[in-house]
This record gives sequence, C-alpha cells and structure tokens, in this order.
Amino acid sequence: GEGPLLHLQYFLTCLDRGNKADTLYGIRVRKYTEDQTLAEESDTPPISYSEAFVRQLLQHLIHNAVTPMCLLEVLDELISAA
Repeated sequence: GEGPLLHLQYFLTCLDRGNKADTLYGIRVRKYTEDQTLAEESDTPPISYSEAFVRQLLQHLIHNAVTPMCLLEVLDELISAA
C-alpha cells in the first residue's frame, strides 16, 4: 500500500538588513498532511548572501523531495560538497 501522500512546500527566506547587499538568504520547508494540516516545519539559519546559490540548493531539495526533518542534514552535505 501507498503511504500517505506528502505535500511539501519550499520557500526562499530572506533576512533583510535594510540594504539589498546585506540580505541573507535561507530556506524553509513545510510538510502538510493530506487534509492540509501543517505537520512539520523547518527553517535553515541564513545560508548565504547569494540568492542564486540558495535557489540552487532549493531546487536540489525540491528535486529530492527533502522533508523538514532531513532539511539541515541534507543541506549540510550539499554545502560541504559545494
């Protein structure tokens, strides 16, 4: 049998310190149950000043359907490998 269908949402977060050049980007992942209840949420600490770099990481997470629970672990591996 199939497990419950996971609904995952991925967000680019930014910590704006008043100046575009000082903006730090991070990632938030949310997991919802089938009835749209928020089951898990995880935020990374700010990762980089490069929006493009963080978007690249985001694409990788989406492609691999990374859950909030695994977010930090997977990210750690990605960044170490970069």
